[in-house]
Amino acid sequence: MRFMPDTWRDAILRPIAMAAPDSGVYVEIMAPDFRFTVIALLLLIWAAMIVRFKWRLTPTLILLVFVVATFAPWLATTGNGRYFIPILLAAGPLCVALIYHLPFTKSLRLTSAILVLCLQGFAVYSSNPWHSWGWVVWGDKPFFPVEIDNQAKTEPATYVTLSSISYSLIVPRFAADSRWTNIASQSPDPQTVEWTRLQKFLREAKTLRLLVPTVPSAMTGEGLPTQEALQSFDEILGPYKLAVANSANCRLLPSKAIAEIALRNVKDVDSKTVGKFGFWICALKYPIDAPPRAKAQLKKSVAEVFTKLETVCPRIFHIGGTATQRLNDGFLRVYGGSDTKVYVLDDGNVFYKYYRALNPVLLGTTSTVLSDQFKMDCSQIRGRSGLPWERGI
Repeated sequence: MRFMPDTWRDAILRPIAMAAPDSGVYVEIMAPDFRFTVIALLLLIWAAMIVRFKWRLTPTLILLVFVVATFAPWLATTGNGRYFIPILLAAGPLCVALIYHLPFTKSLRLTSAILVLCLQGFAVYSSNPWHSWGWVVWGDKPFFPVEIDNQAKTEPATYVTLSSISYSLIVPRFAADSRWTNIASQSPDPQTVEWTRLQKFLREAKTLRLLVPTVPSAMTGEGLPTQEALQSFDEILGPYKLAVANSANCRLLPSKAIAEIALRNVKDVDSKTVGKFGFWICALKYPIDAPPRAKAQLKKSVAEVFTKLETVCPRIFHIGGTATQRLNDGFLRVYGGSDTKVYVLDDGNVFYKYYRALNPVLLGTTSTVLSDQFKMDCSQIRGRSGLPWERGI
């Protein structure tokens, strides 16, 4: 729900908000799109000159109705631009078609279309994500340089990855019959459907391998993960009934691309240092006895605070998919579905923080939150709610 509007006002004004030079409006990066604002202005012109139009069913009218109608299901489901690409592609031709049907002179219509093109071109130029959004610059093939060894090229295996970035770009260079799964965002809770599906997937695997980016500071002289690194991997893998066999069953695939992510410019870095960056491939054991899941021992008042907030704002503090942990000075509960955290500190203060906000927001003390008088405006989440130019951080 990262890009879903919190109010009807935000939903209705989303076409205007998409023109704002802000990130996090309908995609993660700053991607101002003036075309939907232009479409809205053209519709106002059409409305003002309605008596001069000869209304008939045309391809332009059909496309216009379709584009307008798609906003409702889009905003109701994700509001995420990556799932709106067909409409984003149609917006430009729709702008030109609407201008074409205006009762203006040919030269004025042509000038208007050129102005719209220049306006959107300026927006694209001024917020160009190349060399800033991507982790590495794409040049000549292969676009993500990795030294894939012959074993990976020829021997099919089932690969398990741990990092939130899956590095799926390198998949085609492995054996064609290989299978892949990323457990970074999968629930370790045996009560969930995804955990059950993952176990079925792992049981069907003939050869299990771990693929993980190297950590040069946790690397032996032979380029293999240290015992401490293996222990860290096992702590992540354990809840899924997986474990690394041993360091001797690991091997290194050097990658200049991984080095560039870490070092940015590798031209002046010695080859030995660059060679430490890449991927480790390690044999995995399955199944193992999954270690008991450590649960934070919540105080009664802390648990009641979480429950109260989940009752007051169930959309923001959604009870499903949460993770709770003990901090040095309190408790933290992460609500992954809404990118929000709640802190209940030992001193009694309660905070929430949306991921795009700079600082946490104080909700009050534990007693304040648990009182019958406590209220919270769930449509005014700092860093999230409102139009882009209204959001505080």
